[in-house]
Amino acid sequence: MTEHNHRFSIDWRVTLGLVVTLIWITTGLIYLLGIVGWGNFVHLPTADIGSFLEGAFAPLAFLWLVIGHFMQQKEISANTRAIKLQEKSARRLELHSRQDSYFKLLTLVQEQLGGIAAFHYMSYAGPTGTGEMTGDEFTEQRAISSTGDHAWFVRKMIAAIITHREEPEVVNDILFGTDIRIRHTNNYATTFEKLLKAAQSVDPEEMITDALLNGSAHGLYYRIISYARGDEGAEPFPGAIPIAR
Repeated sequence: MTEHNHRFSIDWRVTLGLVVTLIWITTGLIYLLGIVGWGNFVHLPTADIGSFLEGAFAPLAFLWLVIGHFMQQKEISANTRAIKLQEKSARRLELHSRQDSYFKLLTLVQEQLGGIAAFHYMSYAGPTGTGEMTGDEFTEQRAISSTGDHAWFVRKMIAAIITHREEPEVVNDILFGTDIRIRHTNNYATTFEKLLKAAQSVDPEEMITDALLNGSAHGLYYRIISYARGDEGAEPFPGAIPIAR
C-alpha cells in the first residue's frame, strides 16, 4: 500500500457503518414514500413526526455508538503501544547514557589500577625487593604507563606470578610478602570489584563484564589475586597452586 492510499484509508468499521446507514435510510425513505406517503407524513402531528424520526434513527445512533466505542478502543491500544515503544526507547537511551558514563569511568579506574600495580611491582622488583629494577628504570617505565598503556605494570605483575606459578611460596611473597604488598593487592582487588559491579549495572547481556573479567590484563590479574588468596569460586590460572589465606 502506498503512502497516499494509507493516509486516506478508512477503517472497515466506518465503511460498515456507512453501508448500513445508507441501506437503513434508503429503506426508510422507500417505506415513507411508498407506503405512508409524503402527503400523509407531513400532515401528521409534530409529536408523531418526532416519534417516527426518533424510532427511525435510534438504531443508527446505537450503531454509531458501538462503532465509536470500538474505534476508541483501537486508538487506546495504538496509544498504549506507542507509549510502550517510547518507554522502551527511553530505557535504551538511559542505558546508552549510563554505558557512556561507565566507559569514561573505565579509563580513569584502569589508570588507577595501573598505578597500584606499578607501586606493587616496585615493591617486589625494586631495590627493597629482588633488585631487578632500579629507581631510574621504574621512572622510565612509569612514564610509559602514564602515557596511555595503563596495563604496563599489570602485565609485569602477571608475568612475574606466571613465571613462579608452580612455586606457591614465591607467589605468596609477590602478593602478600610485606604489609605494603598486601595493601596493594587488596586495593587492586577492591577497586577492580567496584569496577566490575559498575559494569554489571550497565551491562544486561554481560558482554562488557565478560570482556573486562576475561579479556583484559586487569581482569586476569584480578583472577590471579582471587585464586591466590583462595576466594570461593575463583578459577586457577595455568599451572597455579592455590594459596589459602
